[in-house]
Amino acid sequence: MENSLDIFELDFKDGRIRIQRHFVSNQTIYRVIFSDKRSPLVVTRALTDNAARWWTSIPEGRQREAEEIGPLIADYIKANQS
Repeated sequence: MENSLDIFELDFKDGRIRIQRHFVSNQTIYRVIFSDKRSPLVVTRALTDNAARWWTSIPEGRQREAEEIGPLIADYIKANQS
């Protein structure tokens, strides 16, 4: 059953992004669909060796976008959790 955290939209720069939450192998990933012509992006939270969390793209290569969008996703989830 879907809830407001499974699919949601956010403002991003000069457009909108649609976020879809998925669970794969005990990990939460987010598929980001842009309102412009950019290809979709998949992001997740990763852990460093010293347990620091950071946002990364899957596959790697779109790190800048992941670092910009990840905190927006986290803020939305924090604001909408029940």
